[in-house]
Parts: sequence; structure tokens; C-alpha cells
Amino acid sequence: MLKYQNYFMILICISILASVTCAYAEEEIEDLIDIAESKNKLIAIIEGRNTTAIHLKKNEKVLWSSARGDLGAFLTNRRFLVITTSVASWQILPLNLDESEKSLALLSPYIALLVTGDRAVAFDAASDRFIEARLPIRDELFAAKAEKYVAVVITSSRAFGFATKTTAFVEFPLRGRESIEAVKTTSSKSTIRTSDRLLTFEVRRATWYEHRLH
Repeated sequence: MLKYQNYFMILICISILASVTCAYAEEEIEDLIDIAESKNKLIAIIEGRNTTAIHLKKNEKVLWSSARGDLGAFLTNRRFLVITTSVASWQILPLNLDESEKSLALLSPYIALLVTGDRAVAFDAASDRFIEARLPIRDELFAAKAEKYVAVVITSSRAFGFATKTTAFVEFPLRGRESIEAVKTTSSKSTIRTSDRLLTFEVRRATWYEHRLH
């Protein structure tokens, strides 16, 4: 009888462990938007049912495109265009002359990120709007990353963090002699390792934390 009780307890423990593991497992995100370029039009199909399109302007060319999760986006030489599942119309960010030449676009399931020579722009699917930060003049771009709920932009003198459902980039200064050694970004956190510190941007509080290494 004791043998069967022990066996039963083992099964209960395995069941509890499996439940805890599932609770902390990564959320599986379905890609709900398909995009395409056809006959001078940008087309988005939302959840396989609704189709919306926008015409390219004269001499406008697509430089990049991507669709993930709730977002679809195009970067052209004149505009940054984003569409979401919640608003079935294109959200458009006009670009300055030649601004697209040295720009970088990234897409996560909930954030579309554009980095140009003098600004970083995040489109947040939670608020359906563009949020902009000016980059320091003459700074060099070191890294830019966009994951599920967080995006970071790192220049030679600043680190900018953005979290979904917030209204601004959060800026953190870098030291003049501080060298950046690595940048790691997960779905809700970004960590920058420098020669002196670990800098962590955490989504829940949308705040940078500093951890000295020496």
C-alpha cells in the first residue's frame, strides 16, 4: 500500500512541476499579418481576412519589410509605414530627405523600431503610435535591438530603452572612456555589459539599473 502511495505522490509532484514550467514558458505568438508589395502598392492581410493597401508615391522604393506578431512594416526611401491588427489602417512616419540612406529598421511582435542618423522611433502596438527620441549629434550607432516588449538603441554616448505601453524612450548616459563589450536583449529585458558596469533596462518599471563591476 505504501508503495502505491509513494507512486501517487510522485505523479502529483510531476504534475505540479509541469504546471509551473508551463506557467513560465515563453508565450507563443502567432503571426497575424501578412504583407506584400505588388504593382506599386503595399498590401497587408490582417488575420487572413481583411485586406488593406496603400499606393507608393512617385519614385518611392521599398528598402525593407517585415511582419511579426501583431505588426507589419515597410521602410521606403520616403516613409516608415506600420500596420497593426487593432487599427486596420496604415500608420505613416514621413522621412526627411536622404534620411533613409543610413537607417536601420527592426521588428518584434509588438514594436517596430527605426533608427536614423539623428533619431530613434518606436511604434508601439499597445498604443498604436510612434514615439521618438533625438539621438546626440555626431554620435555613432553601436547597436539597436527589438524584442517582444523591449527595444534598445545604443550610441557612443547614450543608451535608450523603450518598453511597450510607455510614452517615451528612457535615456542613460555612458562614460567617455567606457567601452561596450556586449548587448543581450530578451523579451522583457536588455543588458549592456561595458568595461565598468552592467546596465539593465527592465520592462516592468521601464527603468535603467546600474551594477558596477569594480
